[in-house]
Amino acid sequence: MSSELAMFETPFAETLTPNEAIRSNEPAEVAYNNFLQELESPFTRTYEVSSSGAVASQVSEQFVQFLGELNDNEFTDALYELAAEMEDKWLPKISNEAAMGDHYVPFATQQAREFITPLLMETETMIDRVAQHFSGNNLADHTDKEIESFFGELEFNHDSFSPAQEQFFGKIFDKVKSVVKKGVDLAKKGISAVGKILPVNIILDKLKKLIKPLLDKVLKFAIGKLPKNLQPHAQALAKKFLKMETGAPAESSELFSSGELDSIQTEFDGRVAQLLLTSDESESDSIVSEYESSDEVIEREFAYEAGGLTPPSLDAARSQFINELKNLPPGESPAPAIERFLPAAIIALQPIIKMALSIIGRQKVINFLAGLLAKLVGKYVPENVARPLAASIIDVGMSAIGFEVNESNKNDLAYEAIANVVQETVQNMGTVNEATIQDQEALTLQLLEAFEKAVANNFPPKYIKEQLRPTAQPGVWVLMPRKGPKHMYKKFTKVFNITIDPQSAQSVKSFRDLPLANFLKDKLSLDAAKPIQAKVHLYETIPGTKLSKINKFENVPGFNKSQPFAWVQLHPLTKEAASLLIKEPGLGKDVPPKFKAKRHRTGVGQRFYYLEISGARLRIPPVNHATHKHQKGGKPGTPKPSQSGDIQGVINFVKSEISFNYYFSEEDAKAVVEKINKNDFLGGAIAIRHAIKNVLNEILLKNVDNKVKIIHEALPELYLEYLSDSEESPLASLAKTVGGIAVGGGKEILSKIIEQLVEKLSEHAYQAVAIFFKARAAEFKEAQAQPQDGVTIKIVWSNIQGMSTIRNVINAIRGKNPVGILSDLTLPNIPTPEIKIVADKKFD
Repeated sequence: MSSELAMFETPFAETLTPNEAIRSNEPAEVAYNNFLQELESPFTRTYEVSSSGAVASQVSEQFVQFLGELNDNEFTDALYELAAEMEDKWLPKISNEAAMGDHYVPFATQQAREFITPLLMETETMIDRVAQHFSGNNLADHTDKEIESFFGELEFNHDSFSPAQEQFFGKIFDKVKSVVKKGVDLAKKGISAVGKILPVNIILDKLKKLIKPLLDKVLKFAIGKLPKNLQPHAQALAKKFLKMETGAPAESSELFSSGELDSIQTEFDGRVAQLLLTSDESESDSIVSEYESSDEVIEREFAYEAGGLTPPSLDAARSQFINELKNLPPGESPAPAIERFLPAAIIALQPIIKMALSIIGRQKVINFLAGLLAKLVGKYVPENVARPLAASIIDVGMSAIGFEVNESNKNDLAYEAIANVVQETVQNMGTVNEATIQDQEALTLQLLEAFEKAVANNFPPKYIKEQLRPTAQPGVWVLMPRKGPKHMYKKFTKVFNITIDPQSAQSVKSFRDLPLANFLKDKLSLDAAKPIQAKVHLYETIPGTKLSKINKFENVPGFNKSQPFAWVQLHPLTKEAASLLIKEPGLGKDVPPKFKAKRHRTGVGQRFYYLEISGARLRIPPVNHATHKHQKGGKPGTPKPSQSGDIQGVINFVKSEISFNYYFSEEDAKAVVEKINKNDFLGGAIAIRHAIKNVLNEILLKNVDNKVKIIHEALPELYLEYLSDSEESPLASLAKTVGGIAVGGGKEILSKIIEQLVEKLSEHAYQAVAIFFKARAAEFKEAQAQPQDGVTIKIVWSNIQGMSTIRNVINAIRGKNPVGILSDLTLPNIPTPEIKIVADKKFD
């Protein structure tokens, strides 16, 4: 290893050695390419299945239909904001989280309980009121109008509730209402539909018992203790209910910075749907019991895989590691200190380093990495070297981001940078498994490449070779906040002064591939058609980062703890955004699409930017978004920032129905109405068509995985993004049999089918709205005049011929039907859609 290391060209400027060899991948098989070519247009040449098993059970149909009705992206947003408010209850009372050790979690939990208890009691009381009203066996006698009237007249007084508590209560209220409506619907269909179901009051009583464990999961997310593999666990439960095969969770190298919050809703909705469709009360008790203990089951499985590896938290381990480096006797190797730190990094960064490694294999990796890293960073540990390193970090602009003078005489910044390098080297390495550790040369090359990136990210530019510097600007990434309970993110020490021209505003994409121009217009009320002066602040996530916490420790105009919802002003700093805005592509980072879909879902090492614009203020309209009624004199529902344009697709194979929901922001809707008021109906139609074709449809087509909800008995996941990339279908097996080649599996084929369907329908939707607007522009004007935020155009195609054939194909792909022969399949016939216009953002 020493001889190999001697030949390594380190990223440090004063070291000279030979270049690394570059390995190239072997070309793909011709047969594989030919097969993929056939998949490009699945509707002109796709799959036919045999008829046996083609008729789905009505229980499966009702289960996935109800899952789709329960699923609500705003529910996950509500959980995120609730977690943020929970964290605010204990963070200000803590000066050093790592120093609290084992006392931190009990203290945080106790503080959170005081916040949760009144919310839990009020929510349970609401469910009791509903259950009492719908008790008895005459459920089928209730009409939809009576149900709507009952829920519409229920009054609540939540003057003591915080905004997040009020929002959470409202979302549970909506789910309870869905349970009642679905229960009545099933009761009217009779036993033949799904068999016997429990009385709704009993179902609601069981649902009530799910609220406390639900809040406990939100608390775990806030503390950073939510199990990492909860989403596969939640999906497996739904598959089990549908009697589908549940294989082992797929391995992934994508690491969430603060936990996968969507999994909480997935699991909760799955349990609620099971309660509704379970006929035995003892079985429903088991569902509740399993939900209460689900986290513990997952944690036991993780502990088993970890093989007894139980290091301290990453923050505590980092603190210990830095202290050991500071106190390392002259001439001693830092390898033992690195060995003690690596287990915590490996646990925190799992699944980057796979816990499936044997105990012996894991220790072998730790020893190997520690020895190599010690040789690479050891020269910077002695105090006489660390002091100028710390001074260099200070010199590259820390005063611009709130640097404290009392740190100027300390070497902590140098040791912090070394700890960052060690941690990020592990983070950058990619998957390490049993096969990897058998090839020491490959493992060495993997580590050295990761080390180069980590050094360039954490050391001042003058310490890095010029060709490896990510930017020509003087700056470095440092942990923030400098004072507080713990480090929560990184910030770049240079703030950029820029001018955003109209072309860049249209070209740069934010979350959901929304143009930056739309954000500037909708949330800041700025005219993006004119140049805008701004200061750009750059941030990077670390393990544990939540975007909602960054502004709490910043003191930037418009981005600080006094600005509600300030975190929604953060945008992904992709290479394209960094190139167009600050002319520094090396400071940007491209990430998987799932980390650009929602602000509460971020990856470790992902970068963001905030635009400080003089005079700009986040627009928070006084709109009541609550779906429940408040007592007279009580405060209305909680306001939230104005929303930008959005779109949702729903493909319902159970009903042979497809719907598109186009949401126009308040600013976009007002612009259309202004043209209508001037009798410029052509201009209004052009504005609508532009928004749909150039913005909303583009968002949909680029985000099919998470913007299209699929209701199908073989897809309880609801969204393609939750399907395993490695899942193999019988069709893939057939391809191997015929061509002797390997294909990507079920998700690849499914994605192509859904993408083609969405692309076709988006064009139909565009034409339908254009035609509709000529005759019904007044309806759009009326909806915009309502005291809500924006307008939604809802387009629904019903009874679509041909969807049953695609439905059977999907069953075959997921292994629910046997595969028959390949044959031509045309696109379904698209009927004339029904179009409705409603105020506010109303997605299904």
